[in-house]
Amino acid sequence: MLFPTTKFVLVFLPVALAGYQLFGRFGRTAALAWLSIISIVFYANWRLDLVPVLLASIVFNYLCATLIARNAEYPRRSRTVLIVGIAGNLGALVFYKYLFPTLAFLNSAGIVKHQWADVILPLGISFFTFTQIGYLVDLYQGQAESQTPVSYTVFVTFFPHLIAGPILHHREVMPQLSAERRYQLRARDVDIGLSWFILGLAKKLLLADQIAPFADAAFAHAHGLTFFPAWSGALAYALQLYFDFSGYSDMAVGLARMFSIEFPLNFNSPYKARNIIDFWQRWHMTLTRYITLYVYNPITLRVMRSRVAAGKKTSRKALATASGFTSMVGVPMMITMTLAGIWHGAGLQFVVFGLLHGFYLTINHLWQIFGKKLQAAAPIWKKRAGHVAGVLLTFICVIVAQIFFRADSVADAVGLLQGMAGLNGFASPGWSFPIFSLVSQPLHLFSTSLWALWQQSAFEQLILIPALLLIVWAVPNTQEIIKRYAGRHIPAELRAAAYTAVLYVILFRSSKPQSFIYFQF
Repeated sequence: MLFPTTKFVLVFLPVALAGYQLFGRFGRTAALAWLSIISIVFYANWRLDLVPVLLASIVFNYLCATLIARNAEYPRRSRTVLIVGIAGNLGALVFYKYLFPTLAFLNSAGIVKHQWADVILPLGISFFTFTQIGYLVDLYQGQAESQTPVSYTVFVTFFPHLIAGPILHHREVMPQLSAERRYQLRARDVDIGLSWFILGLAKKLLLADQIAPFADAAFAHAHGLTFFPAWSGALAYALQLYFDFSGYSDMAVGLARMFSIEFPLNFNSPYKARNIIDFWQRWHMTLTRYITLYVYNPITLRVMRSRVAAGKKTSRKALATASGFTSMVGVPMMITMTLAGIWHGAGLQFVVFGLLHGFYLTINHLWQIFGKKLQAAAPIWKKRAGHVAGVLLTFICVIVAQIFFRADSVADAVGLLQGMAGLNGFASPGWSFPIFSLVSQPLHLFSTSLWALWQQSAFEQLILIPALLLIVWAVPNTQEIIKRYAGRHIPAELRAAAYTAVLYVILFRSSKPQSFIYFQF
């Protein structure tokens, strides 16, 4: 069930809110039980046959958590349970997400000569698996507390985050689920949450879905595109992904807020980032936090300990040496980002995506160590120019990596990059992207009527990409808008009119919304 559909907005959400209000009268346990049930119904609406996978994951992890807590005084036992828990989670993830694509690749390469029927990938398996692994690790380390079955189920299944995140941390959500409070609807939270949801809905339906056809056309013809169509497709996908994921993140935060549950922010204007480190602190923020806590930091700690054991230094001075930087930053970063790339999907293109970002981050850390002094000594105008240049350079680097993220194969990604580099020429083929025909042939503007341009969708291409880039770089993001206006009294009539307008958009402007891009992960 997609958020931007009449079925969700007009049926599921009102029922979920009404049930929460009703069962909340009977206390915390009844309210959380309702959230568990309605969340499983939400998941079942997509594919009923995959519900047992979700429930089995919850039961398995809850049993592991219980055994870890009971054996807290016996480190070996609890560690054994933790290893079994992590192995079980990763085993399920590998089976459903990676095994059969890998076997298909080996079969196509002639390494194996047998075909296997694919299994259906359970929706959100990466998100609810990683969420539970993090909880088990923290519980083993004494940084989490045991939960009742109902609160744990809500933590894992709560429908706003179940399919595509954010990746929740127990410290943020579980205290809210165990707090002594009134578990019923609060007018202010519903108002703020609905406003947040509406802004995300508008991003998805009015922006992301409108630019998507341009991206689809480019990646469907990745080989042979000339310069302008290739860049148009790459920019279109960058903007589609931006507003698609931003819209989902806003809707998830807004939906949770309607139930008086605050989710962590997962998106903070990443295309405004001045460097790639800043980008990953703004893009999929909960994933960045997760891989930092559970992958990068443990690898770095192990490297530090091995250096100390070998009599080597781990100081800042040692970090500024080639060997120190490589072992303490470069290697952990490349491993972490490669795993992050693989997390997004099976295929060599995702490995390349991770490797690229690992390389970007390594170079950025290298610059922070050796280039900051030069930047600090520069005059103000150079700093401002450097900031703008940094934003543009980061944006271009991100686009290059996103091409591998979107392409069906490495070959397709390389083909599109060749077009962007001008290796296929600069003339625009007649079947696609007519706006760039106008750019490359200005005289065509004088010989083509306004109506003909509109019929070719040339105006749409001319206006949409620059307009969306303007929104990305010049307009406040959702949390800034909410923070600015949340404290103001808005007449009920005005709110009702705004909500009605959005429902009109859902019903008539976009009858067939596209799935969220992150649903596939």
